[in-house]
Amino acid sequence: MHDAYSWFLSLHLIFMVTWFAGLFYLPRLFVYHAMTEDAPGNERFKVMERKLFYGIMTPGGVITVIFGGIMLALVPVHLEQPWMHFKLTLIAALIAYHLWCGKLVADFAADRNTRGHYWYRWFNELPVPALVGIVILAVNRSITDALIGIGVIVLLFAVSAAVAWNRARRRASG
Repeated sequence: MHDAYSWFLSLHLIFMVTWFAGLFYLPRLFVYHAMTEDAPGNERFKVMERKLFYGIMTPGGVITVIFGGIMLALVPVHLEQPWMHFKLTLIAALIAYHLWCGKLVADFAADRNTRGHYWYRWFNELPVPALVGIVILAVNRSITDALIGIGVIVLLFAVSAAVAWNRARRRASG
């Protein structure tokens, strides 16, 4: 069983990296798409977003979840552990974020985007705390460690937001 589990873990991690590449890159495309003012650029971003979401990101996410489920079936005792409950909660949040990205792809495709590029810059950061928490939980199996890691990331975002707000305020006044 150990050899099979190692293979499923390897595949799980490979497709998780693929999924996260999309989770980070697609919102970056939204940033640039929201800034685009010409029709050819608008159409180009629609194609890129559709291909990334449906051709890379969604298959990566689905296969990640499948291999994770197989590993849980091979070692069901993990389902009794509080750290796994927290990890699965973070994964559920990532799936919700993924679906939200899909809605945004559809909005852009139908020329219904109502948000500016600054909003998408912050939206792009939402999966980072989940990634930090999931990795710490998978490695350390400690909810406390995961919460500390997530807290550090959120604190860094808060400091970054304060610095950005202060810079914008200074530019506007002078």
